[in-house]
Amino acid sequence: MKVDIAPFRPKTILKGFALIYGLSILSCWLINRVVLMVPIGPWEGDQIAANYWLDNVTWQIFAVWWACLFACCGFFPFHRIESRIARGIAVTIASWALGWLSGKLIYSIGPGADGIFPLVGTTWFLLALLCFAGGNWPVKTLGLSRQFLILLLIITGGTYLITHSSMGWVPAWWFPFLLVGLGTSTVTYLTRGMSPVSRAVAIILILFAAVSLCLSISASLGLWRMEAPSVSPFWKMGHFTDDQLWLLWFMGATSINYAFPVVTACWPFSRIPMPLGGLIACAFYLALTVVAAYVMRALIGPVFHDMKEALTYAYMGVNWSLVIPLVFGVGMEKPWLWVGQRTPGSWDDVGDDVDDVDGVPAEGEAAYARS
Repeated sequence: MKVDIAPFRPKTILKGFALIYGLSILSCWLINRVVLMVPIGPWEGDQIAANYWLDNVTWQIFAVWWACLFACCGFFPFHRIESRIARGIAVTIASWALGWLSGKLIYSIGPGADGIFPLVGTTWFLLALLCFAGGNWPVKTLGLSRQFLILLLIITGGTYLITHSSMGWVPAWWFPFLLVGLGTSTVTYLTRGMSPVSRAVAIILILFAAVSLCLSISASLGLWRMEAPSVSPFWKMGHFTDDQLWLLWFMGATSINYAFPVVTACWPFSRIPMPLGGLIACAFYLALTVVAAYVMRALIGPVFHDMKEALTYAYMGVNWSLVIPLVFGVGMEKPWLWVGQRTPGSWDDVGDDVDDVDGVPAEGEAAYARS
């Protein structure tokens, strides 16, 4: 089968964007009204209007966490459903049900509202470390049912240890960079040839390097306060400013940074050889998210009632930007190649552009042999 190099697919782009952002708007409108009528948290009276946005975020972000865990484990226990659409619908319904239950349990037997973001950030960090970056490395040789169970237990246990330590939680500031790094395959290119464990650790550290740069730039623009108390005493990285523009950017970025590169097949950046093409793509999508944040802030008043409502719409896209490609396969219908890539979806068979002997460039092989 012929595999296209860096294709331009306008029909796929229109279909993907219509589904992702159409469903984001519709589901956010619906979820906001549901949680205003039937709150997830123990809110009463004026507390409901003050905290509905938190219920919205809690529900949808845990829902997409479950959907991603299903996808990472070969869609167990829905793997026997042959129709992708039918399986996708089943996964989506189950993930939203489990997302609501996860949120409810936080208030029923867990730490309550103060524990929402620590649990969200830490569970997503462990899922990224084990699955997204590491390719299920602890359980790769196991059957689907054991993969699902063991990963769930590892993440549950790891989350308990982290949230009950001085660390408190792993802030999710790295998440937009993971999405754009994976969506453009830039991080998998940079870590090609590495073992699954070393790749996972390398990608996570690359993400925190990106966070460091992002926070420095944000501080210089007055959107982040390095001297402010961080999310826990363990972390010494400050906090976003009271206007919450940085948080709006963060939530909006998670809704863009995977959807755009996957649905567009990274066109036109995929026509530029790696790593330059990947780095340019990452810079473009990150710049696009900054523009989106300022546009959404300008819509507060004309469209959104307040910042809280804007945050729910900004963040809802992360659910569908992951579910529509990963669960329903939109944007992934046909394999394609980045220019210079040999195998769709992988860079591991692409070398360092030199013939080497144990890492020694070709021009030094003769001297290496003599030594």
